[in-house]
Amino acid sequence: DLSIIDLDVPFALMFGFSSSLNAYSNLGVLAVVTWQVLFVSLPMIVLAIRLQRYYLASAKELMRINGTTKSALANHLGESISGAITIRAFEEEGRFFAKNLELVDKNAGPYFFNFAATEWLIQRLEIMSATVLSSSAFVMALLPAGTFSPGFVGMALSYGLSLNNSFVSSIQKQCDLANKIISVERVNQYMDIPSEAAEVIEENRPAPDWPQVGSVELNDLKIRYREDTPLVLHGITCKFQGRDKIGIVGRTGSGKTTLIGALFRLVEPAEGKIIIDSVDISTIGLHDLRSRLGIIPQDPTLFQGTVRYNLDPLGQFSDQQIWEVRRLIYLQFRTVSTLSDWDE
Repeated sequence: DLSIIDLDVPFALMFGFSSSLNAYSNLGVLAVVTWQVLFVSLPMIVLAIRLQRYYLASAKELMRINGTTKSALANHLGESISGAITIRAFEEEGRFFAKNLELVDKNAGPYFFNFAATEWLIQRLEIMSATVLSSSAFVMALLPAGTFSPGFVGMALSYGLSLNNSFVSSIQKQCDLANKIISVERVNQYMDIPSEAAEVIEENRPAPDWPQVGSVELNDLKIRYREDTPLVLHGITCKFQGRDKIGIVGRTGSGKTTLIGALFRLVEPAEGKIIIDSVDISTIGLHDLRSRLGIIPQDPTLFQGTVRYNLDPLGQFSDQQIWEVRRLIYLQFRTVSTLSDWDE
């Protein structure tokens, strides 16, 4: 959706505006010079607009379905790539490949139908324009001699044919723009998502050396991911003493990751409190909280940049301090031998 908004929508808007401006400019010039050409053009315009509205009612829904199914396909592909080792270990390649083909079919279906609907529109616009022009020519042929000069009749039909091509192109570009605007509609849904709490609350900042002990206390902690969903954590009350090593075990979906996320306020408690060294973490800013806690993720991630940037992304420590930490944890770098190599 973001790619369509950044790349496709501007071009579709430009092409739609230019083709519409060209069509209506030609019609305006002809109407001023020979107003009789409106007998041919106006019925064509009215019918084209009615066809456009009829087409857009279905095409927009097809684009919405296409965007929804594309998200499922991209998500499955990403999960399959990240878990390729596990999939191969359990010899489940066939099942995941079949699932991928199923999602591809579901995504290709709406796209194919949208393409077919576009062809349906173009065909009917062409048939309608040809019918209007043929009817106009037939009526002109039946009029008494001398009503219109032969030159005028030829000019009217010639310009009517050129206007036909202009209006068909204009309607097609407008429909293409309307279909791509669906991506703006989908992205706009995220505008209503509530933002996180403030990064810093000046009147309630923790001490510079907080936390000192590292004790964590949970008081009747209840967490749900949305207001209309059931609780994930059901009133947990416990206390972890500072410097203790605690292991939390449980089956998949029991709430282990949710509990860790609650410590960082990735998800806010529905009820209860989390107190770290006598400070209720819900009363301080997110930056003050998250910058004082550390986490080692299950899947390591290297950010784009130098080795030094990955070890100290915020630039808070000197090279000597980083080397001292390396010495304490016996971390060896085969490719790093001097301080100047950190930035390579």
